[in-house]
Amino acid sequence: MKLDGFLIDVLCTTESTLEVEIDCSHISWDEYKQLIIDLEDLLSEIDQKHSARSWLVKGRSLRGRYRRITAEDRRRRLRFSPFPSCFQNILKNTRAFIYNLVAENCLVLETIGKRKMYFLPKSVAPAFLEAVEKINDEVIEPLKKNIEKFRNGNDYFRIKQTLWSYKINPSVLDTAPFAIGRYHVEVVPVDFSYSIDADEVYRKMEKTAAVKGLEILRKEIEREQKEYYKSIISTVIQRITKLAEVAESKRTGKVAARINRLIEICNSLGLYSVKEKVLEPLKTVIETKDSRQKAKLIKELFGKESLKEGITEILKNLNL
Repeated sequence: MKLDGFLIDVLCTTESTLEVEIDCSHISWDEYKQLIIDLEDLLSEIDQKHSARSWLVKGRSLRGRYRRITAEDRRRRLRFSPFPSCFQNILKNTRAFIYNLVAENCLVLETIGKRKMYFLPKSVAPAFLEAVEKINDEVIEPLKKNIEKFRNGNDYFRIKQTLWSYKINPSVLDTAPFAIGRYHVEVVPVDFSYSIDADEVYRKMEKTAAVKGLEILRKEIEREQKEYYKSIISTVIQRITKLAEVAESKRTGKVAARINRLIEICNSLGLYSVKEKVLEPLKTVIETKDSRQKAKLIKELFGKESLKEGITEILKNLNL
């Protein structure tokens, strides 16, 4: 197997970027509660105006925070988004789409806590980066314009008026940046075929210099390479197993495209046996519409009546 590609990290804008927090400590509890009610009503009205299907709008809730510093000093803060909720939903849905792109195109090398180290195979990198840039152009840039347009509109002014009626300076809505950044992919090229023996720097060292250290380094590199290979193989097998499960169901709409993507990844990794013995036959099964013919093909191509069992058996015999 050959690992040729990039380590990646995707920087995503979150919906919290469109939120603001205001200090309400100077107003009474009754005023604080009434402010929340007034803002909820106004923001819900704004949501309905900006929703294509207003009858589905569930209303808006604000997040209040209360903190006791001393018996005399009690802080009340209110956090909310002064924009239509559809703006935040766009960011939320787009981020989910980006993560789905990562899951389809990348392979997990390592998991550290809750973070995963993703490897992007060289052959699929251009299409992946192009897809992210397309989202920036078609979703993020129009959203930035809509945010600016809303900030100059009457509804934004009404929100500021509501704050002012409770003696809260609305300038916080003018000074807040609400900066929506473009999705950015950081890529670091990596060469997992690296060998100390082929490294010119180490070959020029005197054989007596740090021999023990070089041997420790060699063993550590080989250990890490084996761990990464295991992780890559595990990820590929998991994806194939999931595809087999979906293929046995009736929800096969996007399976062919996912198989094609996995074939591309396997080609990039040099996993030709997986492509030829599992993925290409699986694609043939998926493309067969007649249920009887499909059952016959599964038996012929995978040696079992169960597609998942047949694929599992073949993968096991490949000794990946």
